[in-house]
Amino acid sequence: MSGAPMSQPRGTARRRWLIGLPFALVVVLAAVWSIAWYLAAQRADATITAWIEQEARAGRLYRCGTRTTGGYPFRIEVRCAEPSVELAGAEPPRALRAKSLLGVAQVYQPDLIIAEIAGPLEITQAGEPVLWRADWGLAQASLRGIAGTPERLSIVLDAVRLDAAGESGAPFAAANHMELHVRRDPASAPDQPVLDLAAQGAGMTMPSATLLGGKPIDGDMTALVRGISDLRPKPLPDRLRQWQAAGGRLQVTKLRLQQGDATAIASGEVGLAASGRPDGAFNVSMVGFEQVVQQLVGPGRGANLQLGLVAGLSLLGRPAEIDGKRALALSLRVKDGAVFLGPIPLGKIDPLF
Repeated sequence: MSGAPMSQPRGTARRRWLIGLPFALVVVLAAVWSIAWYLAAQRADATITAWIEQEARAGRLYRCGTRTTGGYPFRIEVRCAEPSVELAGAEPPRALRAKSLLGVAQVYQPDLIIAEIAGPLEITQAGEPVLWRADWGLAQASLRGIAGTPERLSIVLDAVRLDAAGESGAPFAAANHMELHVRRDPASAPDQPVLDLAAQGAGMTMPSATLLGGKPIDGDMTALVRGISDLRPKPLPDRLRQWQAAGGRLQVTKLRLQQGDATAIASGEVGLAASGRPDGAFNVSMVGFEQVVQQLVGPGRGANLQLGLVAGLSLLGRPAEIDGKRALALSLRVKDGAVFLGPIPLGKIDPLF
């Protein structure tokens, strides 16, 4: 009987220990997770700083009025108030300023960053007033692989418009929806990457372009870019000069534009000649091209001229079909910047570098 009272305190202590164990584990896990989040936030901040420094060496200077990091416990958020980009390598130099930028990455997926930009975006020339102003309902970008070699970039814009500063009324250009996707082909060689491009636009308008008649255009494009030796940022003229020297080509697998009942589909490829001018060829098929001719001639011009142009295009082209409708196929060639529609010269493009 003398040993009985000794067992009760041990049992009570054991029960207290078992009850307190889950709480202790939660505290330990919370501490470990907090340390992991802090280290991940530090890595994200260091990656962003390194990327900004890399861009600065290419003539693109990124700045924030203030930059803060948050999002604990499950994601990492980097907020930039009054972000700006100075394109020092452009001629003339340009500067872009927006209202705010929010970049988000999940702790368990740090190689995928999603960013949202709040407008308006102002575009200025160094030392000059605002030239252009852009605004939107949504501007979102996602980048995968920022910690290493970039793998994919996507940009989505909704309800976007571009206005010339100081002008009111209709925008210079607008669109209901626009998308751009750039993906590095994983099967391509590391030193010779191939880029897959995909772009889409809906409700695109340019009221000032009389040729387009102020009517909305829908379009989509898929293409491949070959001949880019590396993906490091650099000034555009240097990029194009290097691309030309490597025999780079832009292969448009499909380009489709539609305005009302008029539709155009094109495919082909283009590169750059040693002069820096475009050089390539495209096959273009059109349905409803009579509307295009009417817009080219204008409502105040004679019907005979319109009929003559339609007849001339018909003689130059060959029969084709788009969506079950009778269409016309034409060849568009660019030879060292000189543009030809069939045998007809249309003009010459200036060097790009």
